[in-house]
Amino acid sequence: MKKAIRRIIGDRCYGHLLYSRHYRRLMALNKIANRPAEGEREYRARWRQLYPIVEPYSYHLFSHFCGATADIIPEDILHYEIEHKLNPPEYWRECEDKNRFAYYVGEECLPKTVASRSAGGAVDYRMRCFPEATASMPESLILKPAVDTSCGEGVVKFTRQANGTYLSAEGQQLSEAYLNAYGDDFVLQECIEQHTVLSHFCHSSLNTLRLAVYRSLVDGEPHVTAAVLRIGREGSVVDNTVAGGRYVGIDIESGRTGRWAFTPEGCPTNNWNGIDLNEEVTVPSWERVKELALYVASRIPHHHLFAMDIAVRADGSPVLIEYNIGGFSPYLYNFTGQTVFGPYTDEVLHFLVRRLK
Repeated sequence: MKKAIRRIIGDRCYGHLLYSRHYRRLMALNKIANRPAEGEREYRARWRQLYPIVEPYSYHLFSHFCGATADIIPEDILHYEIEHKLNPPEYWRECEDKNRFAYYVGEECLPKTVASRSAGGAVDYRMRCFPEATASMPESLILKPAVDTSCGEGVVKFTRQANGTYLSAEGQQLSEAYLNAYGDDFVLQECIEQHTVLSHFCHSSLNTLRLAVYRSLVDGEPHVTAAVLRIGREGSVVDNTVAGGRYVGIDIESGRTGRWAFTPEGCPTNNWNGIDLNEEVTVPSWERVKELALYVASRIPHHHLFAMDIAVRADGSPVLIEYNIGGFSPYLYNFTGQTVFGPYTDEVLHFLVRRLK
């Protein structure tokens, strides 16, 4: 039925209806009244410049967290009219392939790679570690798909045993046979020992910093516009919300964390994994984290909007885990009181409006 409706009304109209229904559901879940809000007229007028029909529901919802600002962007307009213009989809797969990250940004920005595979070819062993590991091998390794990744799916953590072999939590042994059967595209990397300030929030997962970065359409300079700390559910290897994790807003100037942890639906709590979030902390090496995000954005061709996932090592050095180009998730920032482009919203809008004329 959904496919039939989509064919009849078209992808763009279907997307508008889908997001409208989604945000009405979120309002009901958060007990936020679905009624006109202060600043809604300005919001509608602003985004009508890019698409004639502007749904009000995301504004009804997010103005509750961000205040009455027309910088809130309807997600269907962000996805169809902005994201696809700033980040041409024909380049997504190439640039998001984790086995290409070192080509763009340099190996020094990334976790150490032990093995990788691209397009079903032979496994490339950077450190010959099978069947027996050497003394220089990390205590833990992370195996993950290199392309078409989403929400931590397919991520497996292996821990080094006394005999030098690596086992997953399910008892699977890491071997050449296992890697050959895993998939056509993957990367096997060291498991980052994270800074104690960040491991405090969840010991089992790598808790990453998600930064929104906009590379200016005017002068090409990158800017960090919003940020959150993603926190895993204790016992989980990954920190994303699909696996039960939460996210906390970060003040991009000071690096201070917010007092509320949110679900994907925007439901808040100020206690997560037994941690009292009323006690704000400063992200370690925050200025260096932002510098890394800006550097990475300057190295990726064709694209202007990024979601950077960065970890901080035990010694305080930041390391790029991945960057995302397609499928931007604005709710992470909106629920924490931030907007996607911040002070650069007008610049983006005016640039795209001129392109439409």
